[in-house]
Amino acid sequence: MSHQSHTLPSPRGAAEQAEDEILIAVRAVAPEIDEMIRAEPLPEGWLPGWDVAGVVLKAAPEGFSPQPGDRVVGVATGTEWGSYMTLPSEYAVVLPDHVSFEQAAALRVAVLTALRLVRGAGSVAGRRVLVTGAGRGIGRLLVELAGALGAEVTAVVRDAGEAAEAARLGARRTVTADAEPEAFEGSFDIVYEAAAGDLIAAGRGLTADGGTVFLYESFAPQGADIGFFRFFGGPEQAGLRHFVFRTATPEDRELAQLLDLLTTGELSLGRPAAALDRRISA
Repeated sequence: MSHQSHTLPSPRGAAEQAEDEILIAVRAVAPEIDEMIRAEPLPEGWLPGWDVAGVVLKAAPEGFSPQPGDRVVGVATGTEWGSYMTLPSEYAVVLPDHVSFEQAAALRVAVLTALRLVRGAGSVAGRRVLVTGAGRGIGRLLVELAGALGAEVTAVVRDAGEAAEAARLGARRTVTADAEPEAFEGSFDIVYEAAAGDLIAAGRGLTADGGTVFLYESFAPQGADIGFFRFFGGPEQAGLRHFVFRTATPEDRELAQLLDLLTTGELSLGRPAAALDRRISA
């Protein structure tokens, strides 16, 4: 039997590890849509990647920190498509044992985007909520979260398959994007509008007086059409809010609980609604 010793390459970012940062070995990353369609010139050495899962190699020298060997998911300001990276320890979440690296990296943005959109609306119980893009990741989660917290959810879908899934997730009714205004059966207190092309709620006068429209996920080839008089010609005192998930916050620790519910199958949210209400509203 023979033995050979090899020098491992220096982990990228190791030399720049700040006092509040951990160093991790990357196991999975999740590409974001905007990174895939960027058209502007990119600086030399630029790497994509926001959401990363991996194993801690070095703990943060100061403050609370996951420990070496811990499996974590986290977010930083790009450049995660490397073998190693650093990120602030407060933005890393230790994963439950049964959650894979791939699951964690892929779910993070969608879960927290939906969570923060629901939080941004305040209490949704008993309110009429419209979710467009309900057949996609964030839209599906919005249907689940809002429905579990007592909202009367209408989901905008593309076909019968998406309609059946939205109903299973908690939608009271489903409509297609090309439906006439009458099919929506009234106006909505809260609208989650996937900002792509011609806006459904703004173009059909579907926002109730005092209602709020949240715009999210605006990475379609064509821009969103937000005409001032089309939007404000119907509801009075309506609000239009732009939502972009970009910055990490210490609230990301909640992700471990939500990932746990998702991967155990409990996040058909109608069942654990009481527990989720405490977590989401806090």
